[in-house]
Amino acid sequence: AIGERLARLGFKVVTQLDAGRDAMQNAVADYGEQLARHKGVGLFYFAGHGLQLAWRNFLVPVDANLTRADDVLLQTLDLRQLFDRLGKAGNAMNVIILDACRDNPFGSELKTGKGLSQMDAPIGTLLAYATAPGNLASDGSGDNGLYTEHLLREIGTPEAKIEDVFKRVRLAVRRASSGQQVPWESTSLEDDFYFIPPPDLKKLSQEELDRQF
Repeated sequence: AIGERLARLGFKVVTQLDAGRDAMQNAVADYGEQLARHKGVGLFYFAGHGLQLAWRNFLVPVDANLTRADDVLLQTLDLRQLFDRLGKAGNAMNVIILDACRDNPFGSELKTGKGLSQMDAPIGTLLAYATAPGNLASDGSGDNGLYTEHLLREIGTPEAKIEDVFKRVRLAVRRASSGQQVPWESTSLEDDFYFIPPPDLKKLSQEELDRQF
């Protein structure tokens, strides 16, 4: 659903569904190479299980079988790998959306921190969590989690800056969850970004594009 919506908004979308660890690592590597080549606005979205261990955050692929801490290091994707790729790409703006703070599905034997740990966004990056660091997100009652359900609605708001989009998502999710889930962002963006820009900004962007070619 997110991929389809972003494609309609003009993003070049590459989707990985039910990806194993190798597929996830290859996708992140390809993503970084594409950004390095084209220098566009990068948007990385992940929905699934995520966990923290020793203040590091990991995204869990479908083929992970985690029973001890060593398994986390060997079988998941460390978010620092994504940050490293973005740093090497050198593009001006990135958005990372993590709907990944779900209940630990691996049983009581694997002791990990609750939810995801706080991470500072690299320069030019907005890092969005489905819920505040150290908390859990709702899976929702439909095809999407509660967070993604409201994100889908709000990114279609015309002329809204990205910070305002996530503010509205936070308000809607907090109300829908009776305060149990409060989305959170860390941002170091230095430029404005709109999923649907104002008409005058679209015109300006086209004029700048015409001057470049």
